[in-house]
Amino acid sequence: MYEGNTYLPVNDNASRNIKREKAYITIFVIVALMSGWIGLLVDMVIPEQLDEQILGMGIWLVLPFLCGVIIRLVQRDWKGFGIKPKLKGNLKWYVFAVILFPAVTLLFTLISWTFGLVSFTPFSADTLAPVILSLFFGLIIKNIFEDFAWQGFLTPKLVSLKTNDFLIYLVVGLVWAFWHAPYYLYFLPDSIYSTPVDRILDTFVISPIIITVWAVIFVEITRLTGSVWPAVLMHTFEDLIPNFLIFDEPILEFSGFGNVLLNPLSGILPILLYLTIGLWLRKVRRTKEKRI
Repeated sequence: MYEGNTYLPVNDNASRNIKREKAYITIFVIVALMSGWIGLLVDMVIPEQLDEQILGMGIWLVLPFLCGVIIRLVQRDWKGFGIKPKLKGNLKWYVFAVILFPAVTLLFTLISWTFGLVSFTPFSADTLAPVILSLFFGLIIKNIFEDFAWQGFLTPKLVSLKTNDFLIYLVVGLVWAFWHAPYYLYFLPDSIYSTPVDRILDTFVISPIIITVWAVIFVEITRLTGSVWPAVLMHTFEDLIPNFLIFDEPILEFSGFGNVLLNPLSGILPILLYLTIGLWLRKVRRTKEKRI
């Protein structure tokens, strides 16, 4: 390669590209991890809002996505963005994405109910169905911003650097998890947690473990299909079923060791099942790549 009065080896050019990609990834990670704190600062500067914290939470949600898009615009590189649905040959994975979290929730709720480890808050299906339906569309929009940040930018950029699969899971999972830190620490109301210690524990220990395990599934479903839309749907149904029924309402309440072992959101056995499913998806994806 000729540049100026000298010839640069191809390897030097490749090395520069790798350094540039690493720099862009670093910028993205910093912006992602700072986005919630920037949002909190904005809320402090503009305390009077029509809806409490809406501006700060909006910044927290949208900024990583915008950062990824801006970097891609600068690079003129949309490889791996995953905007195309790619339905052909992937319909079964779309079905899988929709049913995974509801199915695991049903399974462990039934097990818990068999042993008397879960209680149900009475609810009316006529009242609940419209709420869930209205939530669906809002969650889809929310998860477009979220998943096109992690799966539309961070994952394909790490893959382009030939990063080890397990390091990809770790990086994506931990960035995704600690991006949530301002949300858990400040945006969520105090009524969600029994004590301040529970809030700290959830923010820095429990959620990072859970989200990093989930990242295996989200990374692999995206790589397997070549589209981010299955991840968006999977995330939406996670928010819509287990998260809504256990965390937001809550309609399901797990007690004793049932909460530790069987809670579909945070129980040890569901987490191990999710990890197993994620690694199985990795095996399927690697087998598919060998055939191409």
